[in-house]
Amino acid sequence: MQRLVQELEGLQARTAAGDDLQALATALRQQHGEAVAAILYYGSCLRSGNAGDGIADFYVLVDDYRSAGMSWLKAGLNRLLPPNVFYLETPWQGGTLRAKYAVISVSQFQHGVSGGWLLPYLWGRFAQPSGVLWCRSDSLRQSIYSWLIQALIYFVKQSAPLLEARFSAAQLWRTGLANSYRTELRAEREERILGLFDYWPEYYTRQTRRALEVSGWLEAATEDHYQVNIPRNLRTGARRRWRIRVLAGKPLALLRLIKSLLTFEGALDYAAWKIERHSGRPVDLPDYARRWPLIGGWVVLWQLLRRGSLR
Repeated sequence: MQRLVQELEGLQARTAAGDDLQALATALRQQHGEAVAAILYYGSCLRSGNAGDGIADFYVLVDDYRSAGMSWLKAGLNRLLPPNVFYLETPWQGGTLRAKYAVISVSQFQHGVSGGWLLPYLWGRFAQPSGVLWCRSDSLRQSIYSWLIQALIYFVKQSAPLLEARFSAAQLWRTGLANSYRTELRAEREERILGLFDYWPEYYTRQTRRALEVSGWLEAATEDHYQVNIPRNLRTGARRRWRIRVLAGKPLALLRLIKSLLTFEGALDYAAWKIERHSGRPVDLPDYARRWPLIGGWVVLWQLLRRGSLR
């Protein structure tokens, strides 16, 4: 376990955030006050180290939702179906930095990222590389590192039973990520999903072997492949859980999409931009959808599903 944490700490040191990301972190702390416990970043801004690539993505961990400035309604929705998603702009060197960020309590984050949720919404996302942009204390930072490692181990243990007895790290992550994305409404093309491994191949390869060692399944390993022994009942159970995740995930993704219309100003325009970027297909938002998003959004959603822009 300690070697897994050490590798994660090494990744953190190699992905230092730029001043623009730090400016966004400051703005997020000002927005939600002393309730902010930590800020995590991931995706393209983690890979580039700056916020210039479109809209930066963050997770903001808070003590509780009311002290973070949410109304009773938004706080209740966040407890019921976390996380709430918000939009932020802040001036920067004569321009504007933009961020989309999710707010979740420390306790709910720990539960979800450590495998407490059936769906991979958190543990599937944070098994992948992410960065701790700001943290209230060193002790909390170490706890977050531990939770991220738990997400990685859980992801490997949920993905390995889907493969043959001999496989590579690339096969495991591409299979696990493809199945995770099937539980959500996603616009990404398959080649983009499969290519996520290629951003951090050395990290994934080392951590996969160590996670398999922790699981007790690893029988032998070479530089490129692993040989595992997974009991048949565990393989059957894993496949059953993934089928349930796909069935349950789509409705919950729809509910999160509806909830975002209450918290994310310009949510439909952002969604259209992201779908166009990842699918390569243009999205036309009629005026009535912007005026009445809770009504017009359903029409646009149906059109996107019918065209295959969302899956």
